[in-house]
Parts: sequence; C-alpha cells; structure tokens
Amino acid sequence: MTHPRVMGLDLAAEQSGVALPDGTTTAITAPKASGKVRTLADDLNRMDHVEKSFRALLVVHRPHLIVIEDYANGIKGNPIHRLAEIGGLIRLACYREGVPIVLVNIMHVKMYATGSAKATKSQMATSAQGRAGLVFPTEDECDAWWMRAMGCEWAGHPIVTVPKAQREVLPRVKGWPEVAW
Repeated sequence: MTHPRVMGLDLAAEQSGVALPDGTTTAITAPKASGKVRTLADDLNRMDHVEKSFRALLVVHRPHLIVIEDYANGIKGNPIHRLAEIGGLIRLACYREGVPIVLVNIMHVKMYATGSAKATKSQMATSAQGRAGLVFPTEDECDAWWMRAMGCEWAGHPIVTVPKAQREVLPRVKGWPEVAW
C-alpha cells in the first residue's frame, strides 16, 4: 500500500481553501469585481482564474482522492450561485482528471474536528492548533486541512489523532470511493 495523496477543499465564492497532499495549505482567491456591480465578464474572469489555479494544483500534486466540503444548507441568493459555479468547475476538473471525490457535510467536518456539529470556525482552528500544532493563514485553509485529515483517516493514514467518538463520523459520510492506494 502506498501512502495516499489526499487533497482537501473548502470551496467558497470568493476564496477557497486547499489542503495539499504534501501537508501544506493554500488559498485560491478570486479576482475582485471590476466595478461596484459584478458583471458577467467579472464572473467569467473569476471562474477562469479558479479553474486554471485548481487544474495547476491537480497537475502538480496528482491526488488519489479529493475531499470537498459540500454546499451548506441555508445559503441564499447570489453567493450560492457563485459557489455552485465554482463547485461545478472543480467537480468537472476532477472528473476529467479521473480523481475520485467525496462530498462531506460541514456538520460532519465539525464533528470530526471538534466533537460538535455546531462548532465555530474559531473552535476548529483551536482544535487544529491543539491537536496538530497548526495555525492557518485563513479559516478556509483550516477547514480544507480538516477535510484532508478526514480523507487520510478514512484511507488508513491518519495525520491527526482525534478521539474515537469523533472518528465515528467517518462512516456517516456518504460516497467514500473505492480507491486502491
């Protein structure tokens, strides 16, 4: 069995966190709108930038699995449309590259990271610092790191030690792909 190359993604309309298989994190930040009102050209520029940035990461890091935070319930209006556009581009890029993905509900990530489905971003960051000694430049990168941690644990190569009760959330995630490491 080789060591699995797992990538974690916390997608957002304006800035997405990425946890890379080598253990580092980065953020893909969308270009700002050209004026006070976002135009179709702005949206196309944002999607083009995110897609190219993500494809470059795929080519360099060649993950075996990508764990993506699924869309959160309750997001309303324009942000969900922009997030859906980003999510669609990422899913299509993974499909074209033959990289399996699993979508994880944010409550499951929070439970894995902290033991509470209602954990705040701050509590997730505190847990990462306490359990792994890590401090992240952005909340998005922290969330992506926890996504990667879940994928690594599922693959049998944990990168952080969490209590058994927190690990028990892994089988609740629907759609873990069958991947030969």
